[in-house]
Amino acid sequence: MTAAIVAILVVAAGVLVAARRRKSPRPKRIAIDPFALSDPWRRSVSSAQSAQRRYTEIVRAIPAGPLRSKMESITAQVQRGVEECWLIAKRGDELDTALNRLDTTSLRTRLEASTDDATRTSLQAQLDSANRIRATRDDTEQRLRLLNTRVGELLAQAAEVSVGADTTDELGSAVDDVVTQLESLRLAVEEINNPRPGDAGQASSSP
Repeated sequence: MTAAIVAILVVAAGVLVAARRRKSPRPKRIAIDPFALSDPWRRSVSSAQSAQRRYTEIVRAIPAGPLRSKMESITAQVQRGVEECWLIAKRGDELDTALNRLDTTSLRTRLEASTDDATRTSLQAQLDSANRIRATRDDTEQRLRLLNTRVGELLAQAAEVSVGADTTDELGSAVDDVVTQLESLRLAVEEINNPRPGDAGQASSSP
């Protein structure tokens, strides 16, 4: 159920992202450190940074002129995409931390052994919370992985543009679309669950 809610919120957030981006001033560049995260989130951020470096190399290899200028104009959105990936990965890492705090194996063992109704209710509530967090975490990882794959496709398109026909408008639109989806995913995940330090991953069951 939580994964379905994520999907709904991603779509809804996507409708608002473009308008919000136009109204808001561009934020300062975000400091990114993939090694502060655990896998698979670290790999996702590293992959995004690697894609950004490859795009920069493609642009630098283009002779100075209108085509290079157009390709350079997309660079800011590529950076934005990496930053969104980092923020999503940080969120996913937080969800993993919350799940580790809950220790579902221990909770199930205690639930099976308990005969007290109040204790069983409390343990079941914690397991339900863990299940919601797990569903959100798994759905987020899958969507982020798919978007990273899409970035790889855009790199191939950028390489073609650098040696062929000028389709930078199409490339720019495609990059914008990926960034919008990344931002929508981040907003949706932030809306669904917000485990705080000291709060054993209490998750909301509704948006």
